[in-house]
Amino acid sequence: MSTAFKDSIHSAVNNANLTGALGRFSEAYRISRAKAYEGIDFEEVRDRVAEVKSYAAKHLDELAEVFRKNAEARGAKVFRASNPQSVNQYILNLAHENGVKSVVKSKSMASEEIHLNKHLEEAGLTVSETDLGEWIVQLAGERPSHMVMPAIHMTKEQVAEVFSKEVNERLAADIPALVKLARKELRTKFLNAEMGISGANVAVAETGSIVIITNEGNARLVTTLPKTHVAIVGVEKLVAHLDDILPILTALPRSATGQLLTSYVSLITGPSPNPDGSLKNLHIVLMDNHRTDMSNDPAFKEALQCIRCASCLNVCPVFRLVGGHVFGKTYTGGIGTILTAWFDELKKSEEIQGLCIQCGNCIDVCPGKVPIPEMILELRRRIAKEQGSSLKEKAAFAIVNNRRLFHTMLRCRSLSRRTASSATCRCSSRTCANFAVFRRWRRCRSAISSRRSSSRNRKPGWRSTPAA
Repeated sequence: MSTAFKDSIHSAVNNANLTGALGRFSEAYRISRAKAYEGIDFEEVRDRVAEVKSYAAKHLDELAEVFRKNAEARGAKVFRASNPQSVNQYILNLAHENGVKSVVKSKSMASEEIHLNKHLEEAGLTVSETDLGEWIVQLAGERPSHMVMPAIHMTKEQVAEVFSKEVNERLAADIPALVKLARKELRTKFLNAEMGISGANVAVAETGSIVIITNEGNARLVTTLPKTHVAIVGVEKLVAHLDDILPILTALPRSATGQLLTSYVSLITGPSPNPDGSLKNLHIVLMDNHRTDMSNDPAFKEALQCIRCASCLNVCPVFRLVGGHVFGKTYTGGIGTILTAWFDELKKSEEIQGLCIQCGNCIDVCPGKVPIPEMILELRRRIAKEQGSSLKEKAAFAIVNNRRLFHTMLRCRSLSRRTASSATCRCSSRTCANFAVFRRWRRCRSAISSRRSSSRNRKPGWRSTPAA
């Protein structure tokens, strides 16, 4: 682990604003999610999501071709891209052909993945994010820290400072006033843009449709006002049939934000009319970028069942402490570690994978039934095999990968801190609270010694196998 990465962890855990915001959201999320799923069999829903997504992952090329034929039959143009460079160049060429100078974007993790904004801006285009959170981090010169809530790491005071610099006016940290300002600034951008770029939550092969799920309504303006609309869709978003979107629509808002339904659900099938009566120039880019390779790897194919709800981030104890700027790259948290290793390169996940403590919280809430801890263990094995690991790293991962031992040590550490305060206690009574803490600490130490001893005689298993 590099010194810079250690410093970023230290800075994050000592940032009261960050840990406070993430902590408050994490607590509220658990309650709102539980209420949202009342009366719904979550296991049944996620069995169906996993079934739909697993089928699609096994038939990516077939579904992509069916989607292309059906989308083009309805007037869209479909471009299948194997890598980020071809996506960026296709969109830039399209912009030049149509005289585009100004671009507006709705939230798209796929465009973040390929660093599209930078590519277009270097070519002289003006690119504006229109999702409120995305616009905030764009103005701040940062990247999103969460897949659903990009600016969750920022306080209203920090947002006010960013907006003040943008409009060259001192603004108060008043949320309604800041939202009103954002609406005013962004409306002008919507009206002047010649191209709108969106992502998609689902792509339906049967109808050639894309499905966009949002809360702010900006995606509808992005996809309707500019004469050219480009949708960037990872091939893992494909499903076979229209009714396959139902379990995803059931799970996504509940798991992402604890809502029963998002404010807007848009199904786009073919180009819509422009105000002048002409048809919109609709382009759909189906991007692979190693997703097919992932589908062919038995250890990682289930990662394509992810629906990008970020519920795994919302219950992760490490993410709650350090946030997405430390625990992740473009994609954050445990699932982000896995996607980084595949969509970028294995080496880029080397440090962030070490932040997973194998607690298993993510497994309990994932609507796609993605076994994130097991996949991160496999990443560790592959990184160790490719680069080797030091004795210190082997020892550390041997403990972290053994969930029972690791969490026993955490409890012991907590007790030892409380035991320190009992050192000054002069009370000899066995009913004293300090004596009870000390006794539990001694038992905890004995348990660790016993488990270490038994683990040396145990056959290797996924819970106890060292990284090497």
